[in-house]
Amino acid sequence: MVIKKKAEHDPVADLYMVDAYMRWALLAAEEVVGQKGLHIVLREAGLERLINNYPPNELKLSGLLSYGDYANLSSGLLNFYGRAGKSMVLRIGRISAKHGIEQQGALFGLGAVIAAKILPLPQQLKIGLDTIQSGFQKLANSVGQELHLRIADRGGKWAYVAPECAMCAGKAADDRICWLFNGTLQESLHWQTGRDLQIEEVECRALGAPACVWEVSKTPKE
Repeated sequence: MVIKKKAEHDPVADLYMVDAYMRWALLAAEEVVGQKGLHIVLREAGLERLINNYPPNELKLSGLLSYGDYANLSSGLLNFYGRAGKSMVLRIGRISAKHGIEQQGALFGLGAVIAAKILPLPQQLKIGLDTIQSGFQKLANSVGQELHLRIADRGGKWAYVAPECAMCAGKAADDRICWLFNGTLQESLHWQTGRDLQIEEVECRALGAPACVWEVSKTPKE
């Protein structure tokens, strides 16, 4: 896998990142690769300022972090660890999601998500995905940013469509690279439904697509 900076500037990389989201990703990465390994990745990714200096645990966009920073962390892990990077980043996404579930219930309306467990699985998933994207929208709107996230029905699958993706902002690659959000969706939807689901990124901005798209099967894995 080869990940490089895009030849032309990507305005998505300039969007502000939520402080707590970067903190949770760093904590998760430290758990998976160790503190020394993470420090090496941060230096290689141009994020030295975050070594032993994690952002505050606040659901705010202070303006000190960007989507580009988040993409540098994600791609830095993938580049440094090679073939093992994908599974590591998936795990980091799952662990990061656990922090989010624990700490942002009110913002994301997780009470309604829990109540939806009585519904058929496809409807549960739709509510869960809507909850995720609406939570991101609220945070972005708090500082005047606009995201164009949406959920699309593709028959046997739901599609999570992200024209503004933090995982690959400013990056060009020879394969899909947004494994961190794959892990986030896996953990979030498993927590909601208690089921293991097939989740696949089918389009990626790093490959030239207009949006990153993840398809979530409406039926659980056997």
